[in-house]
Amino acid sequence: MNGSDSLTERFILEMEKKIVNGEYDINTMLPSFRKLCDEYNVSRSVINTAVAVLNTKGFVDIIPRKSVRVRNWKKQGTLLTMNSSIALGKLEPETVDSFFDIFAFIQCNGVYEAASKATEEELIQLGKIIEQEALLKDEKKLAALYHEFYKKIADISGNMAYSQVFMSLEQAIYAISDIYVPDASAKQQCMKMHNNIYQALKARDGQKARWEMQALSDHLKVLVEYKTSNLKRK
Repeated sequence: MNGSDSLTERFILEMEKKIVNGEYDINTMLPSFRKLCDEYNVSRSVINTAVAVLNTKGFVDIIPRKSVRVRNWKKQGTLLTMNSSIALGKLEPETVDSFFDIFAFIQCNGVYEAASKATEEELIQLGKIIEQEALLKDEKKLAALYHEFYKKIADISGNMAYSQVFMSLEQAIYAISDIYVPDASAKQQCMKMHNNIYQALKARDGQKARWEMQALSDHLKVLVEYKTSNLKRK
């Protein structure tokens, strides 16, 4: 990554923060490109690239010959919008609800399909992930292992949409993991429920696997809602 790329990424992140935090309110125009260049000490090319990325992520609308308007990103954004807003710590109750609705949909349907499609080699790989869970203490590595488990299930399902949606929310998935992984009881519960899902997959019982995945999603949702509400009270 060169210096220009790094500067552009930092500027995009700063703009996302200001939009998500309401400093640039919905349906208002961003400052002119000249003002942005002066305020952030960046070139016009950095602004142009950043605006294009923000548009792709669903944060802004580009109005030809006028300016750039902040989109109603909560209602008219994309999965990339949700991914960025959660990664930035925007964890309002409706955002958490929406995230887990999507997570449950792709994982519950994915694991149901995976039960009939998983090869013996793929089941062995999932089993190794379960074994590693019991040994890992490092929270970052454990979060990465959870990510690998869920991504593997989406991939095994053979449904390209499940894998693509999962990857579109990758930053959000890690951000959510950072909330519950440090909780010792949550780690124990995840390990138990992951093993239940794995055993259902080995038995080729799609209904059981889907039920276990839904139970896991519901459990994590309640835990994340509880922890985020406590953080706000503090």
